[in-house]
This record gives sequence, C-alpha cells and structure tokens, in this order.
Amino acid sequence: MKKNILILFLFVSLSALAQRSLNDYKYAIVPVRFAFANEENEYRLNTITKFNLTKMGFEAFYDNEDLPLETAGERCSRLFVNVEKVSSLLSTKVVVVFRDCNNVEISRSSIGLSKAKEYKIAYPEALNDAFKSLFTFGYNYNGTVYKPESVKKETPKSSVEPEDTPNMLFAQPISNGYQLVDKTPKVVFKIFKTSHPDYFTVQSDTINGALIRKNNEWVLEYYKDDKPVSEKLLIKF
Repeated sequence: MKKNILILFLFVSLSALAQRSLNDYKYAIVPVRFAFANEENEYRLNTITKFNLTKMGFEAFYDNEDLPLETAGERCSRLFVNVEKVSSLLSTKVVVVFRDCNNVEISRSSIGLSKAKEYKIAYPEALNDAFKSLFTFGYNYNGTVYKPESVKKETPKSSVEPEDTPNMLFAQPISNGYQLVDKTPKVVFKIFKTSHPDYFTVQSDTINGALIRKNNEWVLEYYKDDKPVSEKLLIKF
C-alpha cells in the first residue's frame, strides 16, 4: 500500500512538470565538430546542420560564436544539437539529437540514410534525409524562456555563497545520474535522471523518493511513516 501511494505521489509530481519540446527553445547551438568526425565541419556536416536549423526557424549558432545578449548567462534557454552516427554495414546512417542544458534528450529526428559509396556524398545526403522528419514536425517557437540560473544572479553580494553553506550537497556524475555528497565527503543520496530535467528519482539506505525543481529550488519528496515529507536541498551541480 505504501509503495502504491509513493508511486501515485511521484506520478502526480511529475505530471505537474510540463513536457518540453523543440517549440520551447529559440536558440539552437551546433558544435563545430561532431564526436564521430575527424576534423571540424568534416563533410560540411556542421554547416548543413546550422543551415537546416535556421531553415526550420531556429536562431542557430556554432558553439564558438557569440550569442545575443538576451541569452547571456541563460544556458538553459538554449537547445544543444548533435549529429550522431548510426552503425550500419551497407549504408551511411545519422540521426539529429536535441538535448537541453542538463544533457537530457528533448527530441531526435528519424534516421537519415544514404547508400552513396563516398563519405563526402553519403554523410551530407544522410543528414539532409534526417532533417526531412524535422521539417515535418513544424517547429514554431512558443516564447518560453528557462532561467534556472536566475536565483544565483539575484542573490545579494553580501550573502554567503552556496559553496560555503554547511549543508550544501555536491553532485558527482554517475551512470544515469549523480551521487550527492556532503563535505565529508559522504554519499547522502543517489539521484537518477528521468525524461524531464527538473525531476530525478532518489535512492538512499532509508529513502526512495523524488527530487523536483520548483521555483528554482530543489525539493526532496518522499514518505516517512506513511506521511509525505518535503525538504529543500542545496545542491551544487
């Protein structure tokens, strides 16, 4: 019974967070070199990616370009675009992947394919094929702006910096999430990624719950003695 209540509790919390889509982002950031490439803009893939994003309606920039002042310091208002190679023996296949500032996948294209034998022809052809599904999506920016960094910017200069707070927890990357350690350092919790960047599942020796970002604060929610508990956590990612 307790387990079922917790599942329902977490489901309601997650449902309260709107699912993000491409339409929530105005700026798209393209690396100057993709992970599988041997050099910057190999086979003109980065140029093609930026061109097609602009054609879709995004304001696209390379990751080494200066961005508009309105997005300065607001990393989470940007969408990060990557092209990934898909293993294939008889053809060249790629997919376009969109991730947010927390590296959570927001969307991806259909797999683009080319059977051309020369890479300089095959890769651009496969990439343009992948973008066909994205053009079908019908991107239209809805005006959403995410500003999770605003709390730090609004903190008075005389306040104690988060790193100096005794109960600050520090996030260390692990597979599919982070472990949160105190200054000892001791692992206090392990949190695991979900499909939403503002929501993690939480595990420890005594707690199974959820970590949710609400109003730019991280809130730990779980059940203790069959009663819901909500605690604010200070976390340095």
